[in-house]
Amino acid sequence: MKKFARILCVLLALALLPLTFVSAEEKVSITMWGSDRSNMPFRNGLRTVETLKEVLGIDIEIESAPTESLDEKYAALIAGGNIPTVVQYKANKLLDYKDAWIALEDYITPEDTPNLYAVYSDPDIRRRVQDSDGHIRFIAQRTAIQCGKLWFYRQDWMDKLNLEAPKTFEDLYNVFKAIKEGDPNGNGIADEIPFSVRAQGDNKRANLMPFVHSFGVEETFFAEDDVVKFGATDARMKEALTWLSKCYTEGLIDQEYMTLSKNDWYSRWTDGSNELVFMGYDWSAYIDNVANLFKGTDSTVNIVGVPPMEGPTGIAQTRDQLQPLTVDEDWNAAIFVGASEEQIKAAMKLFDYAYSEEGMMLLNFGYLGETYDFDENGEPYYTDLIMNNPDGLSAQDALRQYGVQSLLTLRQDARYERAQVTDEVNKTRDLYEQENHIGPAFPTLAFTDDEQDVIRAKYTDIATYVDETIDAFIMGKKPLNEFDAFVQKVEEMGIADVLAVYQAAYNRYMGL
Repeated sequence: MKKFARILCVLLALALLPLTFVSAEEKVSITMWGSDRSNMPFRNGLRTVETLKEVLGIDIEIESAPTESLDEKYAALIAGGNIPTVVQYKANKLLDYKDAWIALEDYITPEDTPNLYAVYSDPDIRRRVQDSDGHIRFIAQRTAIQCGKLWFYRQDWMDKLNLEAPKTFEDLYNVFKAIKEGDPNGNGIADEIPFSVRAQGDNKRANLMPFVHSFGVEETFFAEDDVVKFGATDARMKEALTWLSKCYTEGLIDQEYMTLSKNDWYSRWTDGSNELVFMGYDWSAYIDNVANLFKGTDSTVNIVGVPPMEGPTGIAQTRDQLQPLTVDEDWNAAIFVGASEEQIKAAMKLFDYAYSEEGMMLLNFGYLGETYDFDENGEPYYTDLIMNNPDGLSAQDALRQYGVQSLLTLRQDARYERAQVTDEVNKTRDLYEQENHIGPAFPTLAFTDDEQDVIRAKYTDIATYVDETIDAFIMGKKPLNEFDAFVQKVEEMGIADVLAVYQAAYNRYMGL
């Protein structure tokens, strides 16, 4: 019945589409729906969007969806029937309604879309975008690096308190205590925040939970020896949560980690008079962003990237990193089954251009002579307009004013990442890759309709319960001696059935 309802939804959407007839002289018009963030805009009027329209000869109308409550907006879009030509969203959410999207493999050819074909003819890449029937239903953002996020702290505070670099979680706890009690900001008040992050991710704690990876688990699903497991109920998660809860309840972790906006988090580091934060975790560019907060006010500040700490079994890693295709973010593009043949080809032309060398330079670097230039070795670098923005914007924010690195599905260039950060940040990022600090990420899986029914029936409620309970454990609202009862509750809610579905999908993905 649920499968029939989903198909009926798509048929209804088709029935509601207006009949359009495009003459050979008219430009093809396509509409695109996607997440629009204040720091990653996706909207009409962006300069790169206007450039794409001019270069490709396509009329592109963007339907921006503010990122708050995006799941609900996406569900309403599907249910409403008036679906745009292209919808950009998380891969697993798109595949929840796979019958709504065109199968694209016949449109990915060396003749018509050579840039896409160069990527998606790779069997490893292809399996990352296939649905359970083997069809390609979306074009994903192509990443260029693996190491995206880093831990970083104030080395000047370490030096001031004569502290040694922490190697283990016990060391890190002791450093946090020393920072909290040692008054490194010199104001005579124990107001330092040893660890702070901005709210990120659907459950807002995405930048806090990578600590658990060094305990050998992930927050939700992960695989060990090709066996799919659920991290939230793993015994190692209890150990990780015990450490996190101890830090949180002692004031060593920011008490507002679930609610801090980027600007509020920046203010935690310095408001111009009082410096509070010692350590953070975020995208590598944020190391320089934080350091730049102190420009002209405190030249002694030294923000440095650091490797992960070792967990109980010697693991020192984060699994919160970039994969060859960014399938778990909001920029995977699917084409609606109601699109005309002209619209399908126009959308594929857009995607192929975004994957081309010319399109990659536009969407990664912007405009030659204005936002970037080339050095004597032919390597691109950002101009002062970006790196020393006259309005005080970070390099990322300055670029995104133009629509560069917006939420448009694109092919990233590793030079984009390296050009906007200092050599020291690049060295730290290289160290993460060279010293095996990046753990295996669990793939985004494609499920059959029957498997989706199991997930909807059981995992939706499990996920809500787990999200609430994890934060309750961290914040001390629920004692860790109730962890076994938590595990039992999740088991009673049917996690075994969900794991069986995930295992079947994982086996297909791995070819087992």
